[in-house]
Amino acid sequence: MKKVLLACILLCSLLQTSCSSDLVSESLTTTIQPVDVYVAGQKDNQACYWKNNQPVLLESGGIDGPVANKIVVVNDDVYVLGIGANTNLLQAVPMFWKNGVLTNLRTSLSTDAEQVTSITDFEIVGNDVYFVGYTKKTIIDFEDYSLYYWKNNVPTLVHHYGGYAQNQAKIKIANNNVYITGTNSDNVNTTGQIDGYYANGVFNEIPNSILNGIAVNNNDIYVYGTLDGTNYYKNITTNSGTTISSASNGISNIVFDNGNLYLSDAGNIFKNGILYQEGPTNTGGIKDFTVLNDNLYKITHIGIDSFISYLTINGVQTMELPNGDGSFQSVFVVQN
Repeated sequence: MKKVLLACILLCSLLQTSCSSDLVSESLTTTIQPVDVYVAGQKDNQACYWKNNQPVLLESGGIDGPVANKIVVVNDDVYVLGIGANTNLLQAVPMFWKNGVLTNLRTSLSTDAEQVTSITDFEIVGNDVYFVGYTKKTIIDFEDYSLYYWKNNVPTLVHHYGGYAQNQAKIKIANNNVYITGTNSDNVNTTGQIDGYYANGVFNEIPNSILNGIAVNNNDIYVYGTLDGTNYYKNITTNSGTTISSASNGISNIVFDNGNLYLSDAGNIFKNGILYQEGPTNTGGIKDFTVLNDNLYKITHIGIDSFISYLTINGVQTMELPNGDGSFQSVFVVQN
């Protein structure tokens, strides 16, 4: 069974990156229609985002080394999810900003009985804010984990794991239904990890899969990742699965635009199942991408012992961040 202690894993993986903005081009005019391009990351060991290459620093509230790892903009409101550390207590601290105002999610979402250890994703639907993540109870010397989602800070239990939390859950709301990637195993399960997704709290197994996320296209819901070690996505509305052969660690993102399906396997981008853009030949790969009106916005990390972050638009490099100065983590584009 794959055992992942979320607080430690997230802290190690996300706090290794840091960011300072070096402008490569003066504007983001590589697209036909005007857009605002938002990029989340870190600047000088402080969480930040850039709007059209201009950095906006986010307050830390005394939390060490915060990094912004997802950004969403809805109706001119800027939502950012990040993580930092309470080094005195050796705790990972999930953080959230709306229009620059910080909320410590470890404090705001925890109860007397259960402590929030990590928030792995969020979703904005109208005026509603959804989070998904993990809590733990400490029973003498045993740490007891559960998967929850919160709607406007109201918790709903998805699954009780027991000794270990299993993965970095993702959440998507569609047609008033709540979809969450996850597993159905626990610390006493003798059959191993059971992979799949939850729909309104009901677990749906996809054997031999590892799911990395959820995407929505009109009324169709897709989950994606790997199946038997091969790139895989499934339309769970029509119950049809698709595999794409390539040397990769699984599909990391799916985006729909103008009737086309784009996906990344962290190394390359495919369009409608055909290789669309090859990734870098040295290690690092694609961190995030999106497509809007046939324009491709992509964050890549390139390097071996250390990496440089790049933002490209339709293949044109627009921003660069050397390792040690910083990194980009997430991109979001708004049509003007």
